[in-house]
Amino acid sequence: MEMVKNLQGLTKLFFSLASGAILFSSCATIIGGSNYYAHVTVADHPNAAISYKGEVRGQGYAAFKVPRREANIFSVTVKEQGCDEQNFDFKERTFRGWALFGTIITWTGVIDGIPLPWGVVVDAASGAFWKPDINEKGVTKTDYKHYNYHIDYTGCKTDQNKDSKAVIKTKVERLSELKDLVTKGLITQEEYDNEKKKIIVE
Repeated sequence: MEMVKNLQGLTKLFFSLASGAILFSSCATIIGGSNYYAHVTVADHPNAAISYKGEVRGQGYAAFKVPRREANIFSVTVKEQGCDEQNFDFKERTFRGWALFGTIITWTGVIDGIPLPWGVVVDAASGAFWKPDINEKGVTKTDYKHYNYHIDYTGCKTDQNKDSKAVIKTKVERLSELKDLVTKGLITQEEYDNEKKKIIVE
C-alpha cells in the first residue's frame, strides 16, 4: 500500500514538472526568446556583403537571428568587391535582470512544499537571460527583441598616391604655363616669381 502511494507521489511530481516546463516554459524564454534579431547596417556601402558564421546574410543591410548567449561573441565579416575584407567583433553582453525576476516570481512551482524554480533552469539553459550591451560602440536597441549594429567599414581606401600625382601634375602644368608667359613677354620675371611661390605652397 505504501509502495503505491510512493509511486503515485513520484508520478505526480513527474507530470507536474513536465507540464510546468511544457505549458509555462519560462518568463525570459517566452518574453524575448533565446534569440534576438541583429540588424546590421554598413554605412555608405550598399553593395558590401555582410557574412555571419560564413554565410552571406545581405548587402549593405542584413537582419538575422543570433543566440542571446552569443551576444558577447557576435562577429560579422564585411567585404565589398575590389576592397579589403574586414571583421567586426562585438564582445559585450548584459544580464536581463527583469527577466530573472519575472521568472522567479511567475515560474517557480511548489510541489509537496518544495519550491521548484524550473523557469530559471530553462532560461539558464536557453541563454535567454542575456542581451547585447548597448554601451558598446556601434550597438543600439530598438526593443527587447531587436538590436542594431552600425558598421564603419573602411575596406575601400582611396588611392592617395594617385591623388597626389594628380595634384603635382596640375602644379607642373601651371608653372609651365607661367614660364611660357615670361618667355613671350606677357608677364615680368617678378610676376612669374610671385605666382610661382603661390602655386608651390598650395
